[in-house]
Amino acid sequence: GKSKSLSDGYPVELEGVTQALNQLLVQSSAQQQRYQNAMNDLAHSLKTRLAAVHAITDDRTLDKEACSEKIMEQVSQMDQLVKYQLKRAMLGRKGLKQEQTQIAPLVDQLAQMLFKVYRDKQVKFEAVIPTEHVFPGDKGDLMELCGNLMENAFKLCITTVRVSSYYNDAGEFELLVEDDGPGVEESIRQNIIQRGVRADTQKAGQGIGLAVCNEIVISYGGRLSIETSDLEGACFRISIPI
Repeated sequence: GKSKSLSDGYPVELEGVTQALNQLLVQSSAQQQRYQNAMNDLAHSLKTRLAAVHAITDDRTLDKEACSEKIMEQVSQMDQLVKYQLKRAMLGRKGLKQEQTQIAPLVDQLAQMLFKVYRDKQVKFEAVIPTEHVFPGDKGDLMELCGNLMENAFKLCITTVRVSSYYNDAGEFELLVEDDGPGVEESIRQNIIQRGVRADTQKAGQGIGLAVCNEIVISYGGRLSIETSDLEGACFRISIPI
């Protein structure tokens, strides 16, 4: 039960069987890893929605009807996330390029949720996203990307968060999430997009969010880069070929 594959030293008559068994072992291992990652990703995504529900129930300015409506909105998002992660666990991370998703409404929805979670910070949020701009992929993927990057920005900013989208000269779609927080040191920029690695150990978290973003972006043939924003904090730039 410890071998990862069968050895090569079998008679030629058994080569077909050994190759098939080795392929099965590889597929089984990959599927197990996918399910493990999907469970971790789901827990990470639901955590923010649950924090928003707590913030809504503590908000004394909301009447009962408004409170119920906002909680149901979060529950609906949780339902979408569960379905999305189950699909990812079964299919793996394959960018669905034939789909297109409107960006501005989803970013606004996430910002409203994060205002509730981080209401004590009084964050100034700016979205520079033309209404005609679309993400060249799945809505669940865009929600994961924006949700993780925007939550990090709200958590680490001093006062300001900005999300913007462009089509660059190289024929790529670009999405930028920036803040005016401490930024990310150049020496650790590549490391923090790996699973379980965190730049900020002072605040709660599992070090999953940026790894999820990187996996999604790679599945679309794109790249996730970390730069310094003109807001003087971090700038997370997603570039995806159209």
